Amino acid sequence: MSLSIRIPVCDIPPEDGNAAKGVNDHEDELSATWQMWNTIRMICGPTSRVSVALDLTPALPASLGVLARWSAEHVQHLILPATTFIPNAKGYPVLPKLMQGFLRDLFKNRPNVILSKTQSNLHTLGGELAYVQYVRHLEKTSPFNVARNAPGGLTVESFGRGYEDYLQAPLQPLMDNLASMTYEVFEKDPVKYRQYEQAVYRALLDQDPDSTTIICVAGAGRGPIVSNCIRAVERSGREARIYAIEKNPSAFVTLQGRKAREWPDFVQIKFGDMRTVQLPEPVDILVSELLGSFGDNELSPECLDGAMRLLKPEGISIPASYTAYLAPISASRLYNDPSGTLRDTKGVETPYVVMLHAINTLSGDEEGKHPRCGPKIQDCWTFEHPRKIVLDPQGLPITNTHNNAACHLTFHIPCAGLMHGLAGYFEAVLYKDVGITTHPERMESVSPNMLSWFPIFFPFKEPLYLPSNSELDVYVWRLSDAQKVWYEWMAESFLPCVVQATRQCPMLDAPSGWGQPKSDSYFSAEGERELRVKIGQTALHNPAGRSSWIGL
Repeated sequence: MSLSIRIPVCDIPPEDGNAAKGVNDHEDELSATWQMWNTIRMICGPTSRVSVALDLTPALPASLGVLARWSAEHVQHLILPATTFIPNAKGYPVLPKLMQGFLRDLFKNRPNVILSKTQSNLHTLGGELAYVQYVRHLEKTSPFNVARNAPGGLTVESFGRGYEDYLQAPLQPLMDNLASMTYEVFEKDPVKYRQYEQAVYRALLDQDPDSTTIICVAGAGRGPIVSNCIRAVERSGREARIYAIEKNPSAFVTLQGRKAREWPDFVQIKFGDMRTVQLPEPVDILVSELLGSFGDNELSPECLDGAMRLLKPEGISIPASYTAYLAPISASRLYNDPSGTLRDTKGVETPYVVMLHAINTLSGDEEGKHPRCGPKIQDCWTFEHPRKIVLDPQGLPITNTHNNAACHLTFHIPCAGLMHGLAGYFEAVLYKDVGITTHPERMESVSPNMLSWFPIFFPFKEPLYLPSNSELDVYVWRLSDAQKVWYEWMAESFLPCVVQATRQCPMLDAPSGWGQPKSDSYFSAEGERELRVKIGQTALHNPAGRSSWIGL
């Protein structure tokens, strides 16, 4: 049996003038109905059989944060009465602008729309059918559906059709040889290869025009980046030699065929691991595509450490650097995954590659008001290549401790929400101002519609409730030993408070003041001091790599 519970979108009566005008009320009041739903689903526990029938009778609040969290909930039905509609200039029923945007966002989750009171003759033209036609128009023109149905299928929404909120284990590129089908999926991304070609082209132009530039593609796969390098050489008009290294036997067979059929004589292919293979000459440009959804989670730092011995001292690495990013998210659909993947310790201590869909980013982006807190999406660490590290006589690192990393991030949480995990992204600088990224706020300007990477998801064993105007501290570690690399993660929540400094009574051994929830301002008046009251935390996930790791 499945149960859908009717919940009003907010608790403001329709006759409230402030609500109709879109004036923000206190966030706690606007959150009352969501808090009611949160209580119900926490009592029921993880299940996909309990959903929301969201009642849109009340006027919407103007707070985008209050509305956004419904996009991460299991909203199966939308109850839309005719009284919510207003007449347009011609007398046909339409919805207010705020309601239009809210519905278009919810339509990505494909809810059922229940229209009511459509026979009440509230609007002069169109009749009962006008309401249906208008809602269908909104659904068809929602950003997700427009992108999903784009011609050519070269959008993330179209490419990832059927994989929304589907948990996929990250690849083990060193331990396992990728299947041909996996390569084929990666090779459908024109944006990534266009950016790589442009980076190689720019690097070639910066070389001595009278010399022959030596290029090495480390981890050539089935050869798409080799072809990009060939085109970059032809565009630049420079002399070059290209070496392509690949350890996967089946992929190497494909390279042999392409070398025989289509590549020029200045391309040579080498079979072996980039960390041990030998080349006849040092290279000027080392090109690799070893990045994972979190940048370094497919062991790009470790692989490139072993390949840097092939590079001249003044040589160029493409990519030159890559940075990992994190943000706290609410994702009840992921957490309630019917397969039960997140129900045991191993499952919940594994980072997953996911096309994040029904989620809400809980963090805010008001750094000026909250000095302790960083931006909405924060950087964890950066790896750069080449870099100066201690090497053994073979040119390999003595240990891997230099690739260990840790971060402590503090986020402001403007609106109450239930955090199910962390969303991870990356941004790579290929060469100078040419890059690629999955960072949601930068993707459109750096590498729009790039398809090769979905974000990574670090789940929590138990959801962590975050009240409005709280702060979230996130800790993530990248650790390693001689055989493997793994991640550990945890989080703590705090409520910022102000303590009033009062004169102590000599007869009483009492604290000088009690904490009161702070306002948005972090600047205390004279006689006050600020502190943070800890209100919750998660467990430490994946200690010592007991559940998930990437083999060296």
